Amino acid sequence: MNLDLQFRPMKAPPTPKALLTFRKDAGLKGAVPQKAAHDARGVVQWVSVELKNKQVGIARLEIAPPMFCFVSDLMVLSQYRGRGIGHWLIQRIEQYCLGRGTQRLLLEAAEGTDSFYKSQAFVPDPLAPRLWRKEISPLHRKIFTPMFG
Repeated sequence: MNLDLQFRPMKAPPTPKALLTFRKDAGLKGAVPQKAAHDARGVVQWVSVELKNKQVGIARLEIAPPMFCFVSDLMVLSQYRGRGIGHWLIQRIEQYCLGRGTQRLLLEAAEGTDSFYKSQAFVPDPLAPRLWRKEISPLHRKIFTPMFG
């Protein structure tokens, strides 16, 4: 992938109109109700991926360090799918979470997305159907990071 992508934590949640645009493009109905940005159990952080100053992907992160980050509303606009942007976004979310001391990603996979999450090393949770998880401990990342290059 040779795209000039930027990962950006958003200062505010997407507007209802922007979220509705992403959800319609993803084939989902209606907007997701906005939850409070701060909660005793963690923090909600929206992130985006931009290509040439255009927002082409978003995700909602519910971060509860050190235990987990629940990823929801991960969407890439259809005209940009198939270019590796979703994989790139997952990797940046991992880095972002590791930087905040979080060592596990959780998400509920939408119908038809299992193979995408499997390709990103997520595994189905044995106790909760449709819930997928991925351990992202710093030690694990170091083991597989090339020493040179």
